[in-house]
Amino acid sequence: MVEVWLPYGKTEVHISVPLRYLLGTAEPDKGEPVANPFETITESLRNPIESSAIDELVKPRSKVAVGIDGTLHPQLAAYAASSVVWTLGQSGVPSENVTLVVGNGRRGSGYQELMSFLQGSNILRGVDIVEHSRSSANVTPVGKTSAGTDLEVCSAFMSADSRIAIGEVLIDYFSGVRGVHSTVLPALSGRAAIEHNLGLSFSGNVVPGVQDENRVLADQMEAARSVGIDLAVQLVTNGYGELVSAFSGNFDATWGAATAALGESFKVPVEPNADIIVASAGGSRFDFDLYNAVWALMGVSSIAKKRATIILLAECADELGAEGLETLAQVDTLSELRRRYMLGARAVHLIKSVLRRNEVILVSALPGYLAEPLGLSVERTASDAFEKVMQRRRGRRTLVFTHGCSTVPYVALEGEEADEGQGDHGEVDEDQ
Repeated sequence: MVEVWLPYGKTEVHISVPLRYLLGTAEPDKGEPVANPFETITESLRNPIESSAIDELVKPRSKVAVGIDGTLHPQLAAYAASSVVWTLGQSGVPSENVTLVVGNGRRGSGYQELMSFLQGSNILRGVDIVEHSRSSANVTPVGKTSAGTDLEVCSAFMSADSRIAIGEVLIDYFSGVRGVHSTVLPALSGRAAIEHNLGLSFSGNVVPGVQDENRVLADQMEAARSVGIDLAVQLVTNGYGELVSAFSGNFDATWGAATAALGESFKVPVEPNADIIVASAGGSRFDFDLYNAVWALMGVSSIAKKRATIILLAECADELGAEGLETLAQVDTLSELRRRYMLGARAVHLIKSVLRRNEVILVSALPGYLAEPLGLSVERTASDAFEKVMQRRRGRRTLVFTHGCSTVPYVALEGEEADEGQGDHGEVDEDQ
């Protein structure tokens, strides 16, 4: 047996796969994570790209807002915010003049673990920390984008004299690639702006990791430019959420540098023709609700053969995460989903599309009455789900994805190495 460990919420769970059936374990490329994220980010602030240094951009008596995406890994968020506030302090800006605005536009509620890390930082003591939710009424109209999005952004961010935005650069299933633009829209924006922006994905080209012809990305970039970001901090991470590199400075210049650094590191080669695919969304950064976790299905279904069984691991402690996943659960046609569009409609479309070809079993804390209308059957443990599928299927070749939301699989070419499933997450028991 091979013991394979997979992220699930804030912990890990395991399945035991007979060695003769294991095609491989697809894991993110770790790259070379930096040893000291605080120093790396601070160094990028000292050497901004196509921008003046902070001490020239921000006057000592200025009110400064630092916007941060609430889906960042909590420890990395604390490092990044602390680095910016420390650098501002070195430039004469006292902590009481700084407001840290946590954007929860991707979440239905706040992220307590992230808040605990921020509040526990010595450097951030004295900094006012504000949480923004997509349903907040405290938003400021910024204008209409060329795509028709009526942009409204958190007032605590917009009312400052100077604005700094911190974003994570990784693949995204709406914009292709996230970054500082995602901190503005959707993280710091109001519900109507978020719904309109993400709705553009129904009429454009959406490929995770690809920027070209992506209407959502173009709209988000325009929104970010329109709010007037004085300094952008782009954090390039690997599939585990670890910092690989950081770029600070001009919004567009840092974006170019960051996406070049990201490259195609998110792509993972896999063996074809699996009968069973077990995929974790990637743990608490992605599986806090179904709306954010379900995108793991997009990647794995692209390489799944017809009638394969997909087992998706997603804790979903915050349940569905978007109204449309309940309201539109019975809608099967794309035209009707477009007509009745609301947040969650495209996730419903993804689920229905995958179910036409594959069985999907959700391992989750999500109540069955919420998942079953979508066509998803629910199991409470990964081992039980896998054992039941193994017992009833004739084909049992199994492929495992440890971080489905942060990797894009492709079928390995002849002679190209796919993961053998015996790396950091696999332990082989010789008694097969």
